[in-house]
Amino acid sequence: MSQSVQNKFNEEIQAELIRHQTEENLKSNPVFREFFNQFNPSSVEGFIRHYSKRKALYMVRGEEFLREEESQSLRYKLIAEQGLWAIQQKKLFNLQCQWRAEQIQLKGIEHSTQFLLLSTHIQHCTVISPITKDEMEMYKDYLCSAQAELVVHYDNWQDYEGFKAEYQSDRIPGVDSEMEEQVPAWYRYYDEKAGTAHLMDLPDIRGDKENRYRSIQRQLHLEKLKEDNRSKKLDDRPYLSIYDTELLESFVKRFEDRQTFRYCKAVEGFQMKLDANLEVDAAIEILKTAIRAVPVNAHSDWRQALIKSAQRFELEQVAELMPLVFEEYQFHLNNGINFTQRYLDRKREEYVSQLCDKARQQILEGRRILNEPENFRF
Repeated sequence: MSQSVQNKFNEEIQAELIRHQTEENLKSNPVFREFFNQFNPSSVEGFIRHYSKRKALYMVRGEEFLREEESQSLRYKLIAEQGLWAIQQKKLFNLQCQWRAEQIQLKGIEHSTQFLLLSTHIQHCTVISPITKDEMEMYKDYLCSAQAELVVHYDNWQDYEGFKAEYQSDRIPGVDSEMEEQVPAWYRYYDEKAGTAHLMDLPDIRGDKENRYRSIQRQLHLEKLKEDNRSKKLDDRPYLSIYDTELLESFVKRFEDRQTFRYCKAVEGFQMKLDANLEVDAAIEILKTAIRAVPVNAHSDWRQALIKSAQRFELEQVAELMPLVFEEYQFHLNNGINFTQRYLDRKREEYVSQLCDKARQQILEGRRILNEPENFRF
């Protein structure tokens, strides 16, 4: 076992101990009661659970995040880890195409919106196979190809309707129109190498059925709203959300020590900056970190020349780290250690869960209106 993998294992154990201790303290210590009473009770339990994990991250990796400005290696490693999950996203999308065409059935999948939910927690998606070394090597080759894009934060991996519309259109984004390309470059590369482009030609049988039921439900609901404007009295206290960064930081400042607050600011600030666009100043700073010569190709705009050179340099750094993050991935699998869900994915999961509940309700109600069984066997 390499030292980096051993360190990762020790880190996971420490994080779990901190998480458990924090959760117990938040639930039992009366000092938090007054604070939690300000918020909707249905949101407090989730906040406690998620904050316990956040504090564990602060304490275990806070120093690492504080040192980020002195080292780009952490950033490249995080991006490389996202490369592993991009592999899984493509495999899930291919299954979605087959599921919609009613070629396959997937355990636990009742309606298409659930693919969006699986996407937010791709690290623990059970309907796809574990990543293989060959798949990792394919993604590494992709990073070294001309098609590669630096994926930092991308949250639309399962946008079937958008990808399908672009695929069926004769117009090429960025060439025939100013519209940006929607299908990820990695998906196109994967299809080319694995021969899976034909999946986009499959009919959306399941989606068409769902849309019929949902349209019927929406129409009836609209008519009822016009007749009945009565509203149900609800608990009007605000929801306590772990994803409200300002509230989270005020919570840490109020109840934790100064060092934990510094860790909190460093971690949250770093994750919020990860999705920032690479502008000229950032490109220059990136190129300054290179310990070898980095070619700058000719371009009509020197700014774009620098940005593209920096992007190519970063892609090479990420590609070099793919074997390491794959080794850590296998270690997690072999030892039953959970993977950390991204900050943005946790935020999206909260929203997409509501979409899933709404879609399920609309489909079943649409079936009821048509005097059909209220199930998903259609």
